[in-house]
Amino acid sequence: MSYTALLSHLHRPSPTSPPALPTLQGLIVHHLSQLTPSPTPLAAAIVSSPLFRPFSFAKLDALSISFRHAVHAKLRLLKEEPSGLFLPSLNARLANWSTSLLKGFEGGHAITRLACCSGLLLGLDDILQKLPAKQPDVKSSVEDELILAFADVIDLFISSDSWGKQFQPITEVGEDALTLPLIISSQALLVVPPEKLVALPLQQMLSLVVRAITQAFVHGAFISALSSHPESNPEFKVSIKSEAPIYGEINAVASSHAMVHMGSLSKLCSRCISLYVDYRPKLALPPVHETFRALENMARKVEAGWLSSGLAEANEESIAPETRPLTTSIWTILKTLLFCTIMITEAGLSTSVYIPPAFSHSSAALALITLRTFSHLAFVIEKFGGAGHGAFAELKRGFYLALDVLANNADESEQFVKGLCDEMWSGGFASTHPVQRAKKAFALSAIEQLVPVLSPTTIQTIVLPFCSPHLSDYTHRGEFESAHSVVLAIFSSRSKRVVQDASARSDDPLVLGSAFTERMVPFYLQCLLENSSDGRLNVSQLRLAFAVLVKSASLTRDPALAWFCISSILATTKELSQDSERRHRLHLALVSSLPSLPLTLLPQALSAVKDVVDCTTNDAKCKELVEALFREIIENVGDGEKEYAIRWWNERRAEWSGAGLDPAVHDGDRPGTKGLETMSRL
Repeated sequence: MSYTALLSHLHRPSPTSPPALPTLQGLIVHHLSQLTPSPTPLAAAIVSSPLFRPFSFAKLDALSISFRHAVHAKLRLLKEEPSGLFLPSLNARLANWSTSLLKGFEGGHAITRLACCSGLLLGLDDILQKLPAKQPDVKSSVEDELILAFADVIDLFISSDSWGKQFQPITEVGEDALTLPLIISSQALLVVPPEKLVALPLQQMLSLVVRAITQAFVHGAFISALSSHPESNPEFKVSIKSEAPIYGEINAVASSHAMVHMGSLSKLCSRCISLYVDYRPKLALPPVHETFRALENMARKVEAGWLSSGLAEANEESIAPETRPLTTSIWTILKTLLFCTIMITEAGLSTSVYIPPAFSHSSAALALITLRTFSHLAFVIEKFGGAGHGAFAELKRGFYLALDVLANNADESEQFVKGLCDEMWSGGFASTHPVQRAKKAFALSAIEQLVPVLSPTTIQTIVLPFCSPHLSDYTHRGEFESAHSVVLAIFSSRSKRVVQDASARSDDPLVLGSAFTERMVPFYLQCLLENSSDGRLNVSQLRLAFAVLVKSASLTRDPALAWFCISSILATTKELSQDSERRHRLHLALVSSLPSLPLTLLPQALSAVKDVVDCTTNDAKCKELVEALFREIIENVGDGEKEYAIRWWNERRAEWSGAGLDPAVHDGDRPGTKGLETMSRL
């Protein structure tokens, strides 16, 4: 009786009392799995039933879930059936059943077939992972049918003639005809092997997925309406009444089916890009560029809308309580946009690095668009620790990948850095504006990685003036630390280039770089000394910065500049008799600078360190200094200076051991200690 009732509803649905979707779903699952000898007639009735039209997400999702659950139900029944040597195997019976279902799909509407095939394929993928012997052929025919159904769906929306447009699918009010089939099939398409997925028209497929994604974010204009809802409230900077239309608009975006399933849509877009670039790079690059530009345009509009709203300069306390649910929804959309952007751009960049050299310029162009997009979203990225070392793994991977690709093109890198700095300098907002600060922190993180490929002229005229205002402004940690990282990258890059070509001619740019370093060392040395107090650079940052600075100074035309750094530290510490903590921090920085010194300066520096240790009255600080010195000698001192450093250490060892300061005595089994003793005997 239930089967008859199901067929009745499928063939002649009652407009007054249609069955609830959960009830209908349960009936479909039961009869698809139980029906004998073949479920083909029921599958045909389901696919052709007017009950599922006009299309809606609820109906298509119910169809997909029904077929997915039917696979699990059928597997349970097949396991209960008798098995034997002369009976078909479990996989064979499962394949016959799924083939019977596919026969019933013939002639059905493309979107209905797509929903049924998606559920069937996902169900088979679920159970085949649990079966002891996997048979790819069980899924193969379903994958083929899914590809054909999706190709028919593409034709529905790509058709440009007026006759084809007459057959556009009809959906329920508020449902988007394009988004529905993409959402329903996105997970199943990710299961299809690449060699089958490339049979689809990838350009049209990419175009449709990108269109659905941009429509979900209203092309980046979902924040723009905030500026038209100003409310005067003396207590709060941002106050929007709960009955304002913007609440409905934002909630409609945040709760839309496309936004809820943005993860699957983004993965589908990423896979489409990856396969397109891998299999047809020459044809793929223009559409991929268009995709990246669409993401950049969305990010630009989002940033403009955010700047025009009162939220840009507001914090949690300055937002009225009744407005906070709205801002929470907005931030949810912004985070989704960021994750979507990261996923799609990383797919394009990671595959573009393998394209032939003839298209290398296109790879740099993709990286450039990606970095500009991230720059527009810098105010969102800031909430996740920034784009540099503190970023989460996916963002860090995408950010550094884009920079690595861009760094292979020096001209594009130069233009990008100049564009970033010019945008900051010519911006219409104060330098203390939160969005400006976030963009500066992003720009500094990007410039740090591009320093090795920038010309000395760009570094002197663009990069350093951009960094200088932030080298002592420790109130904004992001820009403060990033600016110091950029300067250290400059020193490190100059040092590496000098080492790589020690025989530079007098008119060689490397020598000009050495002269530039000579001018930079006194300036940055004074900057580090001023930022050595607590609350500015921490101990690790200070030690690293002095080590890099002294290393660069020792490689200049006048290595005595390195001793100028050492003597400046010693002179400053003598003036800090009342600030023991700052003195100790500088003493540790002095110790960290020792491996950067040439052999000609090392004896004098070690003697100065010994005087510092002998004059340190605090036992804990004294032990920390000796421990740091020991580590620098065994781990960081170069081969040319190690013999002298070890001999010097052994001469002081008896004295310090008697005072309980020799770390080798208390840590004799530490890696490197025995090697040090062996080397000292040699």
